[in-house]
This record gives sequence, C-alpha cells and structure tokens, in this order.
Amino acid sequence: MSKSSDLPRQGFVAVAMVLASILTAFDVRLANIGLADLRGAFGLSFDEGAWLSTFATAPQILVAPSVGWAIAVFGVKRVMTVPVALYSMVSVLIPFQHSFEVLAVLHALRAVVLGMFVGATLMIAFKNLDRRYWIFALAFYVLRIPFAQNLGLYTAGSYTQTIGWQWLYWQGALIAPMVGILFWYGAKPVATDRELLSRADWGGMALFGVALTTLYFALDQGNRLDWFRSGMVVSLMIATVFLVIVFLWHEASVAHPWAHISVLFSRNVALGFAAIACFMTTSLGSSLLEPNFLVSVTRLRPEQVGDFSAPLAIALLLVATGTAVVLVRTIKQRATLILGFSCFLVAAWLGTELTNLWALPEFRLIVVLQIFGEELVFLAAVATLFSNVNPARAVSLTAYVQVMRLICSETVATTMTTWIRQREQLHSNLIGLHVTGTTPRWNSMLASLGSGSSSGLTSADAKRGLGVLASTVQREANVLAYIDGFWLTFAAAVAGLLVVSLMAPSPAHPLTTR
Repeated sequence: MSKSSDLPRQGFVAVAMVLASILTAFDVRLANIGLADLRGAFGLSFDEGAWLSTFATAPQILVAPSVGWAIAVFGVKRVMTVPVALYSMVSVLIPFQHSFEVLAVLHALRAVVLGMFVGATLMIAFKNLDRRYWIFALAFYVLRIPFAQNLGLYTAGSYTQTIGWQWLYWQGALIAPMVGILFWYGAKPVATDRELLSRADWGGMALFGVALTTLYFALDQGNRLDWFRSGMVVSLMIATVFLVIVFLWHEASVAHPWAHISVLFSRNVALGFAAIACFMTTSLGSSLLEPNFLVSVTRLRPEQVGDFSAPLAIALLLVATGTAVVLVRTIKQRATLILGFSCFLVAAWLGTELTNLWALPEFRLIVVLQIFGEELVFLAAVATLFSNVNPARAVSLTAYVQVMRLICSETVATTMTTWIRQREQLHSNLIGLHVTGTTPRWNSMLASLGSGSSSGLTSADAKRGLGVLASTVQREANVLAYIDGFWLTFAAAVAGLLVVSLMAPSPAHPLTTR
C-alpha cells in the first residue's frame, strides 16, 4: 500500500485516539464535578455518592496497564470493538437505574471499559501511525488533561442546568461508537501474535491490576474516612502491600515477565517518572485548587467556574500544544521541561497572593501559565520515557505510564485534599483564638455585623452577628488554606526543576526528530 493511500487510515486512527483520550478525561471530570447533582438525581446519601464516585473511577486501573499488551497480541480491532459497544450500552442504561447496588456495578463496568480507552491510545499510535506522526499523537494524548480540566467544569455545569444531567452519561454513548468505527477502519489488520500469547504473564497482569485497584479504593476513600483511623482503609493498604510484594516476587521468578520493575532502573526513565509525579502535584493548582476555591469561597457553580477559560480555551490549548511539539523537536526534552516547570512556578507564586476578593478575572494569567506548563512538561516527560527505553520493553513501560496516570494522580489529589482540610481547621482555630468575648469593642462589632449599626446590641443582633462572624472566619481560614496549597504546588515545581537538572541528554528517537 502506498503512503498516499495510507494517509486516510492514519487520519482515522489519529482522530479516534484524540476522541478516546478526551472522552476518558472528560468522563472522569464530569462525574466528579456533577456528583452533587447525581446524588440528588439518584436519591443517594452522601456516603453512597462517595462510593459511587470511587466505583466510577477505581476499576479503570484494573485492566488499563495490560491493554497495551493485549493490543500487541490481538490488534486494535479485536481488543476495542466489544468494549466500545459495551461502554455505549452501559452509558445509556445508567440514568434509568435507582438501586445503589446496580448503579455501583454499572459504574464499575463502565470504568473498566473506560480504562481500556486511554490504556490503548499510546500503543495504537505507535503501531498504526508513521513515526513522523508519533509526536503529534503524543501531543494530543497530553491535550486531554488541560482540555478536560478547563472545559469539563463548564460542560458538567451546563448539562445539569440545561439539557439534563443524563447527558453526563449519554455524551459518551454518542462519542464511543464513532471511536470504534474510526479504529475499525483505521487500524492495520494484524494476525494474532501467537508467540507473545504463549508467553503471556497472566499472573503478573492479574496481580498488578488487583493491587492497584485496591490501592485506588484506599486512596479515594482515605480523606473521607480519615485515613489510618479507618479499619477499611488500613485493610485495603495492607492488602495492597501484600499484593505488590507477591507481584514483584512473581515478576522476578517467571521466565517472561510482563512488566518487570527493572524497566524503571534506567536513569532518565526513573527521573522521567519523577518529573511526572512533580507535574501531577504542581498541576493541582488548575485541577483542584482554583475550581474548589471558586466554589467554596466565591460561591460559583461549576459552569461559572469553567466559563473563565472557555472563550479562549480552544485557542490556548492549540497554541500550547503546537508550542510543546516545536520545543521538544528543537531544544529537546530537558529545556522544554525547564520552561514548563518555570510556567508552573510562576503560576503557583501568583496563586500565593490569593485573597477572598479574587474571582474569575484574577485567575486568567495563572490559567494561561498552567495550560502551557501542562502541555510542555507532560509531553517532554513522556517523550523522555519512550526515548530512553528499549523498544522491546515499550509494553512494560506503557503499563507503568498508566500507573502514573491513575494512581499517582489520585495519590497527589487526595493528599492535597487532606492538606487543605487540615490547614483550614488549623487556620480556623488560630483565627478564632483572636476573636473572643475579650476582643476590644466586641459588643459593638457584633451589633454592626448583626444589624449594621454599632449601637444597641440586642439578643437577635448578637445571634446574627455571631453567624456572620463565624462565616467570615471560615472564609478567611479557607483562603489561607488554599494559599498553603499553592505553596505546595510551588514546592513541587521547584522539585521538578531539580529532577530535570539530574537528567542526562536523551538519545535520538522518532518522537523528538523530524
């Protein structure tokens, strides 16, 4: 087949890969943002809603690490056709269910299939696209992160306020069949790799998937159940440690290990994963701190929060993506990582100037810096990983990339959530120590807060004044807690720059050469 006749097929694969990546990121983001509305729609308690959110995300990691291997053995068509159809069917059915048990099962099944979408994208690109297009495929794989973060908020809020919360699910049911059709017509027909199949490490894949899923359950429920004060969280952590130990022993003892940990022993590969960990921490400014601040302090709804970046989001994302590709191919990965982490550094420093008066306009420059930081850092970091690994071990590397995508992101997010909660409690207590009945002009202050006048304190004025004062203390404690959160992202950006300084130059690779 000539190269010219092969272009439409490669175009189908590229579009399908972009849609699958964005669909996955959007789906997780929409479920989290729309959780309050979903609890009301399904009639769930707070605890049931929290568990539903976990069931909707944790099972992604069960099969995601092994999807790359499955595609290498069976090909894209055999691996992706049935999951795409199953995902659409489950997405259509969920809004009509009201039993929590049925909802949990359907969300878990949907999450397993969803995990296959992103788990498959990198291997699909490397096996079906010309090498000269790999960097563009990787760039659009990275694009899903800021795209979902910035537009997912707006879309989730818009659905619940306009056409209905059901479209949080039905959106995917419409897009998934298009992904399946594009993969079917675009993917190269391949025969089953019987040699690779005969050497399948079924035990390793099962142990790895179950261990990581168990860990995800513990992380996702940890903040709500107060971590090690919960017997369930402790049990899940112990089970995870046991399964990981068995997995490592298994991979060291089998003849053909699927994802031996030695793939991480390369200097630049290990530092590349460390850079991604720093990236996931410092990028929490855009994915967690800013939207949560605008909801909890500024009292905006999700569609209003997302709207501050919606008008320019597409243009910003395209410019940032193009810039990242050009920089990785010209000044290479290390310099691109330095520029990206520098963007995060400045954005975090600006965030530490936060006050209760901040609203959408004050975050615009921070958002622009974060979008460029996300594109530059993640693209350069993943390019560093694949350009420093033996091609024969790319499947193993892909498995660990999925671990970083799900487990590391969940770890840093839950850690930041716990940090914000505890810092808010600390600041609330410290501020409260200075606002007591012995405070000068206490009665006149309560009267002013309660009635707007500083004279004639009544019982009703005192009650209203105390309520207003308590709300003010809580608001300021929240502001200080989010400032502490931005300092944490600042430290992560500094750590990222230190990690990059330890990297060696990467060898030439199709991802980084013209």
